[in-house]
Amino acid sequence: MWLDPDTAAIAGDAQACAAEAHQSWTWLYPEAAGVADPGAKIGREGAEPLYLEAVCTAIWARMQGFTPLIERRGELMAAFGRVAQLAPDLDGAGADRELGALYAALPAYAGGELDEARRHLLAAVERAPKESRNHLVLARTVAVKAQDRALFREHAAIAASSGDPAVAAQAQALLQRERDLFGPAEAAQPIPGGPQK
Repeated sequence: MWLDPDTAAIAGDAQACAAEAHQSWTWLYPEAAGVADPGAKIGREGAEPLYLEAVCTAIWARMQGFTPLIERRGELMAAFGRVAQLAPDLDGAGADRELGALYAALPAYAGGELDEARRHLLAAVERAPKESRNHLVLARTVAVKAQDRALFREHAAIAASSGDPAVAAQAQALLQRERDLFGPAEAAQPIPGGPQK
């Protein structure tokens, strides 16, 4: 598979990040290396490297295309689920945010489920309401897929007003695409004299 130079660089960095994080938790928990579900043997001290490995692996998989993400979904879900148990506040409720993003990205036949995505992302927002990434991911994934314009506007606006310039810029760009993502706003309004819901 050919990747453009920027994508290839991101994929390379993500792969190196995942390898370093893997080394870190295997150093802490050598008994977890090589078992079917290493997360089950990892304790609180290993939560951060396990999380980092899963985040970097997910980035790498996305850069490779959709198939690698589907192939790695089981290990990613297990790792994020374990981190959510061990350190739910880590990286602004990052494990729930990443689980929500993963459930939203996957097709239904591969374990994708919009209700699960919503549940995890709302849990992340509730746990870390000031974490602008939680609001951005909720708006960009669940709100768009569910075609929930109110949810989209609420959480994209919160992200756009955040103190994180990168997240705010992404949220502003997302808000500017509202019409493309949802159609004209007037389409959602009842037509006077028309059928009532």
